[in-house]
Amino acid sequence: MPTIYAMARILIFIFLLLNSSLQAKILPAENSKLNYRLVGFSCFENDRQDSMVNFELAIGRWTNEADFKKNILLRKVNTKGKVIIDVPYFGKEYTWRSINSQNTKSDFHHFSIVISGEADTNVTRMTILKPAEKYKDAYVFEDGANALFDMEGKAVWYLPSSGSLNPRKNGVMDLKLTPHGTVTFISANNIYETNYSGKILWKGPNTGEVSGDSTEHYHHEFTRLANGHYMALGTEFVSIDSSDFLIDHGKDDYLPWVTKDKNRGKKTPFGTLIEYDEKGKVVWSWKLSQYFLDNDKRYLNANYYDRSGPYSIIDVHANAFYFDEKTRELYLSLKNINSIFKIKYPEGDVLNICGQLGNFRVLFENKPDFCGQHSCKTTKDGALFLFNNNTCNKGELPKIMVFDQPKGNGGELQPKGKVGELQSKWEYAINLDDVVAYKEKEAKKISDTIKIAPPSVLATLGIYSKGGNIVELPDNSLFASICGAYGKAFILSPEKKILWSALLEKYNPYKNKWEDVINYKANIITDREQLEKFFWNVE
Repeated sequence: MPTIYAMARILIFIFLLLNSSLQAKILPAENSKLNYRLVGFSCFENDRQDSMVNFELAIGRWTNEADFKKNILLRKVNTKGKVIIDVPYFGKEYTWRSINSQNTKSDFHHFSIVISGEADTNVTRMTILKPAEKYKDAYVFEDGANALFDMEGKAVWYLPSSGSLNPRKNGVMDLKLTPHGTVTFISANNIYETNYSGKILWKGPNTGEVSGDSTEHYHHEFTRLANGHYMALGTEFVSIDSSDFLIDHGKDDYLPWVTKDKNRGKKTPFGTLIEYDEKGKVVWSWKLSQYFLDNDKRYLNANYYDRSGPYSIIDVHANAFYFDEKTRELYLSLKNINSIFKIKYPEGDVLNICGQLGNFRVLFENKPDFCGQHSCKTTKDGALFLFNNNTCNKGELPKIMVFDQPKGNGGELQPKGKVGELQSKWEYAINLDDVVAYKEKEAKKISDTIKIAPPSVLATLGIYSKGGNIVELPDNSLFASICGAYGKAFILSPEKKILWSALLEKYNPYKNKWEDVINYKANIITDREQLEKFFWNVE
C-alpha cells in the first residue's frame, strides 16, 4: 500500500497534469512575446462547440476592468472557443479575455508583439504597385525581408533568431510554407524547418555524407515533401583530369576548347539532390557528377555564352528542382548549361533533357528556347513551366514560359541538335513598366530631372534578373517574383493581365532614402486551411 506521502505526491502530479492541459488551451500563453500579428486566441473555458464565446482585446497591459474597457481595440465572436485575430501593431503590449455564453469572464491574459526591422514599416516595406484584383486574402513570403506580408503590403510575421539561427545576419533563401503547417528555408549553409513562433523543429545534418566534403553545401532550394521527408539541393566538388574529356571538334567550332593545363588541379562543382527522413537520415540521393562522368564527359568543358561573353563550363550545379510526387518524377534546372533534366524517382534514370545541352553552338547562331533559367515546375495538366532569365540574349527581357513536354524517352547527350525538343505553348515577357513609373514618381519628389532607365536598358546592362520564382495558382494564374535589381512580385492571369504587383524596399538611414532589395524568391499562400494550420503551430 502506498504511504500517505506517496499518495499526496500522486494527487499533486494529477492536479498539475490536469491544470497544465487546461492552461495549454490558453493561447497566446501568458506573457508571450510574439513575432506575428495574426494571432490565434483560444480559451479553456469553452469545450462545447455549440457555445458562443466572445473575445475582447485591449492595447496595453491591464489588470482592472476600468482600464481594460477604456482601451479595448476590438471584440470577436466565435463558436468554437478559438479565433484568429489580425492584431494591428507590432511593438505593443496587449491584454485579452474571453466571455462564454453564460457571461462568465475569464481572467485577464497578457502578451506582447515584438518589433523587428523586418516588420517595421519604417525600415522594410512592400510597396503595392497594383492593388490586388484577386487573391486579396493571400499572403506572400519575401526572402529579402525574412517576413510574411498581406496583399496590402503589411508585414504580419517575421522569422526570429533562434539558437544558432540568425536570419538578420545570415539572411534566408527559399522561405515557404510546407504541407505540415511549418516553414522551411536555407540560411548560413544549412537547411531549417520552424513553426510559426520560430522554434527550430528540424535542421539538416550537413555531414557531407553525399558530397564527400565537410558539409553538403546546401543552396537554392529546400522542400518538405507530403510524406514528411525533406529534399534539398547540394554540391559536391570533383577533381577531373581534363585530358579525359578534351575533344577536337575541328575547325567548325565557334570557340576553341580550353587547354588541358587550364583545368588541371581544379575541382568541378556538381549538383546533388538529397532526401532525408524525419530523423535526418539520408534515404535517397542523386549526383550530376555520376551522370555526366558515366555518360559523356565532353559536355563538362563545352562553351556557353551570357551577356558578359563566352565562358568554359566548369560549374555544373543545379539551381532549382521540383518533385512531382504523383508521377514520381523530378525536374532539375541547370542554368549554366541551359537545360532541364527529367529524372525518374527513385530509380534515378534520366528520362529526358530539355534545352540546349545537345548543341552549344546554337546559342551563337539562333535564339535558344531559354537560358539562365530558374524555378522549373509542372502545371496541373503536366506542362513544364519555368522562369527564363534570358541571360544570353542581350537587351531582351526575362520571360515566364510554358512548354508542352517532349514525347518519348530522351536522356542521350548528342554532339549536334537539341535534346528533348520543347514546344512553347505560352509565354510572357516580364517588364518593369510599373516599377519605372513608381520610381520616376518618387524621384520627382526630389528633382524633375531624374529619369529611370527603362527595362530594355536594364536588360542590356545585365542587371535585370538572375533568379526568379513561379507558382501556379488555383485558377491557373501565375504568381512570380524577380531576383535582380528590383525585388518585384506579381500575379499574372492566363490572359496575361497583371492582377497584383509589389516592390520590396528597405530604408537606408545613411543615405536617407528607400532602396531596392535583391530578393531571391517570393512565395505565396492562398490556401486558408494551410494558412490556419501554420497560425496554430506555435509552442
